[in-house]
Amino acid sequence: MRRLALLLVLSLIASPAAAQSVPDQAERAYKIFAGGLSQSDFLLGGQGRTAMDGTVGKWARLNGPDGRTGVESYGADRDRICAGAPISIKLVSPAVAEFGNNTPLGSFTQVYSYVAGATFAEHTDLVPYLAAIGLGPEKTGRSFDQARVTAMSIVNGIVQIYRPSPDILVITRDKGYPTILARCPG
Repeated sequence: MRRLALLLVLSLIASPAAAQSVPDQAERAYKIFAGGLSQSDFLLGGQGRTAMDGTVGKWARLNGPDGRTGVESYGADRDRICAGAPISIKLVSPAVAEFGNNTPLGSFTQVYSYVAGATFAEHTDLVPYLAAIGLGPEKTGRSFDQARVTAMSIVNGIVQIYRPSPDILVITRDKGYPTILARCPG
């Protein structure tokens, strides 16, 4: 048993995370989540002014682990999504981005308005949104009502938008799994 514990400790010490110092790990975290900006630049809007730079175009909403099976795709389906119904991003102003979403059941728009730091206010018109995800007013009954409540709880509110690389956008919210968008080729 002691031998197994010793091997476990040694493997942890030899892991890549242990090889990086805490300051190096912290520097990487600040580069991702604060865009490499100083605290004052971040709070004065440096992150928000640049988070949407160069985002105009088509993007794929990537799938992480499947909620039912746990199977992870993490972007393997980007080309299929881009060829089908990608999200189109356009800038309304330097501080406002509009995301156009199309589904087989309809389309809806989400507007992200810059607040401060990495914080944006998200606005989604609920009627087209619910129809596009199959929860329109024609669907009746308790299970549809509960599904609508859940769907409405994860849109319209405050989100954080990060740009860990030029071709990836990450949208986090207080409810729900992070949304990862990848730029479509071309």
